[in-house]
Amino acid sequence: MEKWAFYSPQSLRELIEHLAEIHNPCFVAGGTDLMIKIRNYKIKPTTIVNLNRIHEMVYIRKEDEAIAIGAMTTFTQIAESPIVNRYARCLGQSAGNVGSKQIRNIATIGGNIANAAPCADSITSLMALGARVKTINIWGEIHEKPIDDVIIGREENNLDEKEVIIEIRIPTLEGGYSAFSKIGSRTAVTISKLNMAIVLSYNKADAAIECPKVAFGALGPKPFISDAVANSIKGKKFTYPVIDVIKPVLLKEVEASIAGRASFPYKREAIMGLAENTLNLLMDGIKEGGY
Repeated sequence: MEKWAFYSPQSLRELIEHLAEIHNPCFVAGGTDLMIKIRNYKIKPTTIVNLNRIHEMVYIRKEDEAIAIGAMTTFTQIAESPIVNRYARCLGQSAGNVGSKQIRNIATIGGNIANAAPCADSITSLMALGARVKTINIWGEIHEKPIDDVIIGREENNLDEKEVIIEIRIPTLEGGYSAFSKIGSRTAVTISKLNMAIVLSYNKADAAIECPKVAFGALGPKPFISDAVANSIKGKKFTYPVIDVIKPVLLKEVEASIAGRASFPYKREAIMGLAENTLNLLMDGIKEGGY
């Protein structure tokens, strides 16, 4: 049985002051995947750094033209946040679909990003929303980068060994709407087999779709933005059956991403229902109002 040192700082300042002396750290946020990774020999930490006592990284607030979410904020807190559900509805929907209620009470958005799983529900929404990730390093320097630059592959991020995610920032968009949906064997607790998020502006005067962004998860080594699908619906009216417009584009995305894989026949069909469901949720949001 391997042994590890365990460190549990109570503030961000305390963490930075001791980072230099910590050897081979593994930062634990919710910790829901920690033992799985250790047992599968994916990580071999010398020191486990528990971030759960750093309460200053638990918040959701509206700041000028962005939403700021502390990295230690749980998915339950995100799913229940009026701010998130007003300005970033797809993130609230994806947070509410993460695992079971018990997992959502523990898992954090910062940990989900650092974990970089291809099927991570929140990352798909964050990509569609154009989220940026703030980190702090051993010298106390704060950097901000697009989430697409943080996640570089299947369970891979480009964070330095002693770089910690501290905040996620999401730009708000006036007249914007969004929706997220997923497919899994049991929606309430399952890992996504496929997920999708759409963010767009909607001109109610002429019912036209503007500035769409579409993201997919579990369709490759990392969630990604699909410019092809977004361009296919740009300028279209919701009075027109948009799903018919994007069907051939969806097929091309699946073929380009996973052709030859065992899951290809299933996902080629499933993505049609997924897209239709996401568009229906989007229409519901437009009727109710809210980003």
